[in-house]
Amino acid sequence: MRSRLGILLAAGLAATVGSVVPAAAADQAATPSAASAASFSLTSLTITKTTLSDGVSKQVTLRCEPTGGTHPTAEDACTKLIAVDGRFDKLPYVPNTGCPPVWRPVTVTVTGNWRLQPVSFTKTYGGDCDASILSNYVFRF
Repeated sequence: MRSRLGILLAAGLAATVGSVVPAAAADQAATPSAASAASFSLTSLTITKTTLSDGVSKQVTLRCEPTGGTHPTAEDACTKLIAVDGRFDKLPYVPNTGCPPVWRPVTVTVTGNWRLQPVSFTKTYGGDCDASILSNYVFRF
């Protein structure tokens, strides 16, 4: 009896609120604009790669779910991050690959959010090639 009463009260409240809000405003509130829907993403990251010897930085953005940003292989990067639930430290290395023995360290910094949770990741690699293959090419840009 109590649950039926709760359902009836909720239905009555919804009907009352619906009659107070003008129909045009209700339609607008229920349907987000195409621009706002396209710009919203569960994941929004900024990835910066800085060469330590000269301080030169490259930066890309990556959005997932839906995919977007300036990352050159955004769809592939998102697929790889989804496989490890956004844990950059769990990205597998690319097997059967190697890098030339050149020591030119780069630091990769990732900030933003993954599925609406804050992300902060920083790691220094022996070079740009190392950063690429040790991140399953997520840091190749």
